[in-house]
Amino acid sequence: MRFLVLFAALFALSAGPVLAQDAPDAARQRHLDLAGRYLELTSGEDSVKVIREQLEAGYAEAELPADQRAWLTDQMTSLFEEVMALTIAEVRDEVADSFTVAELEAAVAFYETPLGRSIANKNIEIGLAIQEAMMPLLLTRMTSMNEKFCQRFDCAATGRTAAKSRD
Repeated sequence: MRFLVLFAALFALSAGPVLAQDAPDAARQRHLDLAGRYLELTSGEDSVKVIREQLEAGYAEAELPADQRAWLTDQMTSLFEEVMALTIAEVRDEVADSFTVAELEAAVAFYETPLGRSIANKNIEIGLAIQEAMMPLLLTRMTSMNEKFCQRFDCAATGRTAAKSRD
């Protein structure tokens, strides 16, 4: 009988660390799953629909035949969908590291509601509008910064050095 008690005690002591090691992996996987779901809800699922609508509106203004507009819309939508899936996979760990499980659970619960879906879609639309507004502003300022750089430093010499390093 002592042998069984001793065996049970040793088993309990040795199983504890093993079970403890499995628990963080399961907890981490849950955390990652929540992060992935959060990203799908805020950047994945409906974003493709919003992007498609934006593309259709943008190509409608172009002087292209209908079949070319449709082809471009289909291709760009597929490209965006593929890139978003890869991006979500790429940043999932960072999202899990940035948010607690409780925060992700609350966010997922919210974004799964009709109000949450509406807000997520509007955030995507606003994000696109922000990017559209930023591009000309950014390009103008980047051009100005490059001009200032070349006034301060010898861009021609930098170009020659770069060309020599490629040879």
